[in-house]
Amino acid sequence: MKPSEAAQLLLNAAGLGIRLHDWQKKFIDDQSRFRILLKHRGAGATFTIALEAVTASLLQPSTTTILLSYSMRQSLEIFRHVKTILTHLENTTIKHNGKQAKIKTRTGERNTHLSNGSRIISLPNNPETLRGYRADAVYVDEAALFRDDFTLRTAVMFTTVARTGRVTLVSTPKGKRGWFYQSWVHGNEWSKHFVRLGDSPHLSERDLTELRKVMTDLEWRQEMECEFLDEVNAFIPYDKILAAVEDYVPSRTGVDGRVFLGVDFGRYRDSTVLVGVAEDGGRLRICYLEELKQAPFAAQLETVKKAAELLRPSAVVVDSTGMGAPLAEALSKVIPSTTPITITAPVKTTLVNNLRNMILNQKLVIPADETKLINQLRLYQQINTGIGFKYEAPAGEHDDYVMALALAVYAAQTSSTPKVEATFFWKWKSPQHLTP
Repeated sequence: MKPSEAAQLLLNAAGLGIRLHDWQKKFIDDQSRFRILLKHRGAGATFTIALEAVTASLLQPSTTTILLSYSMRQSLEIFRHVKTILTHLENTTIKHNGKQAKIKTRTGERNTHLSNGSRIISLPNNPETLRGYRADAVYVDEAALFRDDFTLRTAVMFTTVARTGRVTLVSTPKGKRGWFYQSWVHGNEWSKHFVRLGDSPHLSERDLTELRKVMTDLEWRQEMECEFLDEVNAFIPYDKILAAVEDYVPSRTGVDGRVFLGVDFGRYRDSTVLVGVAEDGGRLRICYLEELKQAPFAAQLETVKKAAELLRPSAVVVDSTGMGAPLAEALSKVIPSTTPITITAPVKTTLVNNLRNMILNQKLVIPADETKLINQLRLYQQINTGIGFKYEAPAGEHDDYVMALALAVYAAQTSSTPKVEATFFWKWKSPQHLTP
């Protein structure tokens, strides 16, 4: 029996009503030690690796499978699929190699122990944690999103030592860098699988047409057509952005240090974005993010007021350019700490360079799950015009998260500038020491 046939039997026994697509069968039947899966968003890859992990663990006693994700939230998400399958199979009797057994498990939040001695463990990105495991299979989900991924590669590979363990990388592309990209382009030892849009029958033409309308060209090319995009004019190197990423959930309340809020008001099709940063031992940690899409002015003002009531910011810096001017004026009347800024070319240069320096100097901390912010930072460009530089998102893209963050950082920097007080300049000698 092929592995994909066993996986389908488990799905049938679980009563989930799911039929495997051709790409899923081919992928599951590939028993290569090193595999890589390049896929578009919404392909069902996370469910597929969860299903394969469950199938292999049931059929191969006393094995250890590790599911590795770039954040805690994502590790919980992938393990949710494992729990769903196992819950529906609980107390089901399966037959394999002339033997039969009843499926029983002890399942926690991110790990499960099967009655045959196998276990499945879901972990967030932490190379140090991996060093304590020996695994028969390791799956790295959304591998292109991992920070410091070459360190991760070493840790992953050594978990499989002495077990001839299998390693599987799964991801949508995120630029021409990192372990996933290098393995896909140059890794001849990897068995490669490419899931194209036409390979996913559960995505209807209507779904894709509607999705295409709300995605930018670069988003569509990267997320749906799986294109590794160049970053020729990248303002901030992607590796530096990922170095600023930490796996945490922003805490909107109970922040120890002072908080600063930046607001970028949307124009036409852009969103209004609020970003809050909190002082954290010499760094600024993002503690609040909110996006409003095509919201009326009244709703935007109310959202900013509520954010200010929640965060109690020491300073609020808002974009007062164009249509932002009346909003900034209205906010100034209800939030005394509001500073409106008209973003001219020189001002924009100052704002984004301040933000860049904070990231390069590791003075800013970004939550791992804020992928929209991370992607906007990655795509943001510095373009040489021949007479100077201009800073902007690529054509058709957005920079509202970038600018809101830049305003928040500016609020923190201008509010934290130490005051210099002159207490002593010179002391005249007493008159008796003066020479006539």
